Amino acid sequence: MGNHHPSERTTPRNLPAALRSARARRARGERGAALVEMAIILPIFVVLVFGLLEFGITYNSYIALRQGTREAARQGAVGNFGSTTTCSLTGLTGSPSTDVQKLMCLAKSQAGLSFANTRVKVLSGNADFSTAGTFTKGDSVIVCTEYPVDTVAKFISPLLGGAILKTKTAMRIETNFSNAETGGQETALNGGDWSWCTVSSSSP
Repeated sequence: MGNHHPSERTTPRNLPAALRSARARRARGERGAALVEMAIILPIFVVLVFGLLEFGITYNSYIALRQGTREAARQGAVGNFGSTTTCSLTGLTGSPSTDVQKLMCLAKSQAGLSFANTRVKVLSGNADFSTAGTFTKGDSVIVCTEYPVDTVAKFISPLLGGAILKTKTAMRIETNFSNAETGGQETALNGGDWSWCTVSSSSP
């Protein structure tokens, strides 16, 4: 059956030269279009991946900072200030008492982040948070902390603009302390300040 001679079958070799040329141009065009699409999509994909990574790291740092701050305030409220003042306290002002310095170190330790980059302020408020307290029973102990947003990818850093994580916790003092306590603070991070950490201010 069939009258076609094998030599008459259409193969790439016996296609007209113009048709072969057109197919080659079309293949090159498709490859070029694919490369253009990849060049457009790849940067967006990379930014999304690193953006998700940065978000995860920042969220974890914030949770650690918040929990460490809360635990330090809770311990301070019952007179457990910690055991050391050696924790990279930076530029202390306000003449914090030794116990308050220990509490600052306890906050850094409980947060578990870089001691040098974690900055702490401790103060006291009266019972209704209207004026400063004196660290006596019934007053509050207030612990504020801040920590810079870490960036894995340097090209994302300009987008964050030196963002700083901040958190504040106040706890009612439940016992009379053995010593007279005074509050104090470390030097705020570059681009930051302690204006948000006052007796009456709400938690950031």
